Amino acid sequence: MKLTLTHRNHAPSATIVGMIEKELKSLQPDLQIAEARVHLERSLTDSPPFSASFHLVTPGPDVIVQATDHTLRAALLKAFEAARDKIGHRNLKRARRREAAPAIELTRRRPAGGQRR
Repeated sequence: MKLTLTHRNHAPSATIVGMIEKELKSLQPDLQIAEARVHLERSLTDSPPFSASFHLVTPGPDVIVQATDHTLRAALLKAFEAARDKIGHRNLKRARRREAAPAIELTRRRPAGGQRR
């Protein structure tokens, strides 16, 4: 997994970067992540000032989430929770589709040789 971290108007600490890497690795069993683009921003005029956005590049549709809060850590935790919710919803939809798909009846197959009756 390739991690691209960008930030504006603040300097990320080593603990924040470590938390991001740890949380992304915890998502790996449920989702194959090829690339993670993480953008952290501190707004000098808006309230709440901190925002975190993730773009997780995956096989199939990408996962894109955004969150804002009054602290950087809280914004990151909200964004990871939103990503987990999206991944869980995607897995639930896939499971429902598999349940609803009709099973193929092997008794309806043609006999060997392709002869019809």
